Amino acid sequence: MKKILPYAIFLTFLTGLFAGQLSANAEGSVVIQKVIKDLVIYEESTTNSAEIGKVSKGTYVNVTQASKGWTHIQTSDQTGYVTSDGLVKLKSEGYLVIQKGGTTLFKAPSQNAQQVGKLYEGRVIYVYGTAPGGWSFIQYGEDTGYVATNALKKPVPTKKQINAEAGTELRLTASPNGEVLGTLANKTIVQYYITLAGWAYIEAGDQKGYVKASELANIQLTDNKVYNKGVPVAKGAKKRVALTFDDGPNAKVTPQILATLKKYDAKATFFMVGKNVSRNATLVNQVYAAGHEIGNHTFDHKKLTTLSIAGVKQEVNGTSNAIYAAIGQYPTVFRPPYGAMNDQVRSVMTIPSILWSIDTLDWKHHNADKILAYVKASVKDGSIILMHDIHQTTANGLENVILYLQKQGYEFVTVSEILQ
Repeated sequence: MKKILPYAIFLTFLTGLFAGQLSANAEGSVVIQKVIKDLVIYEESTTNSAEIGKVSKGTYVNVTQASKGWTHIQTSDQTGYVTSDGLVKLKSEGYLVIQKGGTTLFKAPSQNAQQVGKLYEGRVIYVYGTAPGGWSFIQYGEDTGYVATNALKKPVPTKKQINAEAGTELRLTASPNGEVLGTLANKTIVQYYITLAGWAYIEAGDQKGYVKASELANIQLTDNKVYNKGVPVAKGAKKRVALTFDDGPNAKVTPQILATLKKYDAKATFFMVGKNVSRNATLVNQVYAAGHEIGNHTFDHKKLTTLSIAGVKQEVNGTSNAIYAAIGQYPTVFRPPYGAMNDQVRSVMTIPSILWSIDTLDWKHHNADKILAYVKASVKDGSIILMHDIHQTTANGLENVILYLQKQGYEFVTVSEILQ
């Protein structure tokens, strides 16, 4: 089995990263289509030629040529021509490999299938669709095949801006030798996904590619708004609440909370303390892999309004860096300890600051029944509910909170979702 080398074959052909269909004429490109009905594979592009096999509905195939109603395809074990009306074009979505130590690429959706290669943790791959049994059909460089879906996660983009007075070159690949796709002007706002070996993958409108990570900067918020509730849904839509947990991760309590959230397919936001992130990196990965949002709750849980601006930056940046080191993504929201905010603290923030609309006071009373009572008394559409994943009584009471809210018709979403 070969190893798929980082960058040696990493997306050298992609002009449509994260966007979808590749050009069939681009040098080295791979075009993926899906079979929508059972097809006969012919030796030549005519039904008068020899039948050399069949391909079943739902199969993903590589397309190498298409003309006059016929398409030349490659499957894991066959090559030939099929009628074009039996295929549909696909768009891809970019995902990260999050499985510790990487994951294996197989020719077919089975652990017993032939292995194509190894996909390293933190690499960006492109998912075209899924197959039964928990498999995703993916593309990485010029290799295609199946990987376990639970080894992947869709990255959460954050807004950044170009920080280079003369602008920066956008490149096709993560390399100083990569093809230059264009130049992005200084202060251009971009969607940032991930940094690998000093290169950041970004999107700016229709432009997609790599820039030097050193030429990206956080965006200084102009309104520095602090949120304490979400946006109500449109009439007739399902009501929403955001469950939030502060001060973790905690090696004993956080896994219990994760298990309860998984049981009811509920998403939440975890505002993490940086020193606890550093001690529990594996647990942070579990939170992230389960689809929950991760927020910044400072490094040492200090009251920021008592610190200098340098002290505030140290508390905030230290946690952001710890979270990035654990999961390869920066936090998307921030919560100040004790809810303490002032103009100086707001001036530092580059991500939304989140307070709450329901304080369960779980930190004070340590009583599972009282947590539910506080929720019942105040919950409404758009509520942001404050709890802590460091208290056993919070883990004990969470299930009843979820059951009550479900019966009241609420959907559980992350903080970033409830703000939209």
